Amino acid sequence: MNKRPFNKSYPSRGPYRPFKHDRSRPVQRRAYPMPIGDKCNPLCPFFVCTRKALVIVTKSYRGKIRKVAFCRLTGSECIGAECKFSGCRINAQLPDGRCAKALEKRSRSTTDEELFREMKEIEDYDVEDFL
Repeated sequence: MNKRPFNKSYPSRGPYRPFKHDRSRPVQRRAYPMPIGDKCNPLCPFFVCTRKALVIVTKSYRGKIRKVAFCRLTGSECIGAECKFSGCRINAQLPDGRCAKALEKRSRSTTDEELFREMKEIEDYDVEDFL
């Protein structure tokens, strides 16, 4: 029965914060591919330089800070998928420099209604039409 009495001598613990909002722990987010159009982007979390020369640098452009991929071999900005040392951790980079994950997103998925409509059109044909 060792309960503390309420008085101001104990330090305040502040407002109650649930564990999921604890700011002391880093938040791990799932990485997603970040292509520019169809092309692989050197700022993508899966983009890799096989010579370990890729560095992400922040630069000021017209008063705004932006991230830039920098190549230590050439001493200039990374050219991305055009470089012969570029790669992808999830093997999504195609030989022409396009991202396979970007092409997956662009492909049109058919709904069940469309498939049913196509099946019904095929069933409406008579066998005599094809003979």
